[in-house]
Amino acid sequence: MKNIIYIMLLSCALSIFTTSCDHETEMLFDETASQRKTAAVEQYQEALKSSDEGWLFQYFPDEEKQYGGYSYVVRFNENDSVAVWYEGMDDVTNPAVSFYDVISYGGPVLTFNTYNPFMHYFATPSGAEYNAKGGDYEFLLMSSESDVITLQGTKTGNKMRLTKMTEPAEDYIAKVKEVSAIIGGVSFIAKVNGEEVLVAEMNRNFTFEYTDNGNDTSIVVPYIVTDTGISFYEKVEIMGQTVQDFILDKENGQLISTEGEVKLDIIPSPIQFTGTYWVIDTETEANRSAAFMEVYTQVDEANNAALPYPLSKVIYLGQPLADYDPGLVMGLGEYYIQYNLSFTGVKGHEDYLNIEKIGGGLNWEFVPHVNPLLNLIVENAPYQVALDDAENPTGYRLTSVENPSVWFIIQ
Repeated sequence: MKNIIYIMLLSCALSIFTTSCDHETEMLFDETASQRKTAAVEQYQEALKSSDEGWLFQYFPDEEKQYGGYSYVVRFNENDSVAVWYEGMDDVTNPAVSFYDVISYGGPVLTFNTYNPFMHYFATPSGAEYNAKGGDYEFLLMSSESDVITLQGTKTGNKMRLTKMTEPAEDYIAKVKEVSAIIGGVSFIAKVNGEEVLVAEMNRNFTFEYTDNGNDTSIVVPYIVTDTGISFYEKVEIMGQTVQDFILDKENGQLISTEGEVKLDIIPSPIQFTGTYWVIDTETEANRSAAFMEVYTQVDEANNAALPYPLSKVIYLGQPLADYDPGLVMGLGEYYIQYNLSFTGVKGHEDYLNIEKIGGGLNWEFVPHVNPLLNLIVENAPYQVALDDAENPTGYRLTSVENPSVWFIIQ
């Protein structure tokens, strides 16, 4: 009998406690979880539409940020459409227009839910990249403070920012394109506290290598081009200097940090390969050396033995395929093969051109027998650049500095 009384008393106590907790919950939240989610979505919708000039979107695709960052401007309109400007666009006065939405999916999410050629560029697969470039088109909205909205790619997890614009989108993007043209296809020399530091640049990623207190240090830093220079994805420390933002000094050919004593000297390439291309005509004897032709012939014979598709007699260097990075490109029957390359200048030699492998490319994994030709061109760099004909130039003669028997003319 006593046990029954104890159980009844305990049940009453638990009932009172539970009722008390429910009442406390009601006191803590005036709205249901569903109402709070709806309110958050509406607040972000209003915030996104609040900027007449749109928002600067500093966009970093790929989980490893191997492509660096790219500048967009996005303007959200009342009819749920969005106008998108992108630094890779040809005509800055002609934005790509599509639709967007803010939905609740574990929190408010900004989604570009209809195809936009600019906004979906890094997320659209191609023949060479079936996983695309690892880009996001849906973003978790993290916070909205003053004129900055912080968001996070739902696929990559990369933190990004929307910053309220104070000037027309086309003006900003035009400035970014100008800076990009100046620092694109160049090499750099880093100076930290007045001391030179080894630095390499590839795909909008810097690699700084130096010795710090006896320890060999290597730091890879993705960056984005701004209207005044560049900005690292996040603050980094290099030899005791914490840096993130750099201003372009056109007159002195430098990128100078705003936070510390770090400078990047710009070493331009003697020839431009980004956005254009050059041709090596192997059939014309005057356009290549015997050593160059010997390797081409070996590769051509290997290709005939391996594939039913003839290898083209011309070699393209640069960017003949608009949707691909600069590199070496050849025809293979009705198809193309490509290997990505960097073309940069050399410190102290204004007429030297360096060529280095980046990797990847279109269909290259299917033609390993073409590698000897690729290796010939890359391993004999740098090249001294001169006009092919002083009186009537049609192109440039590239002669290997270390092995002058390797030379070819690009036109």
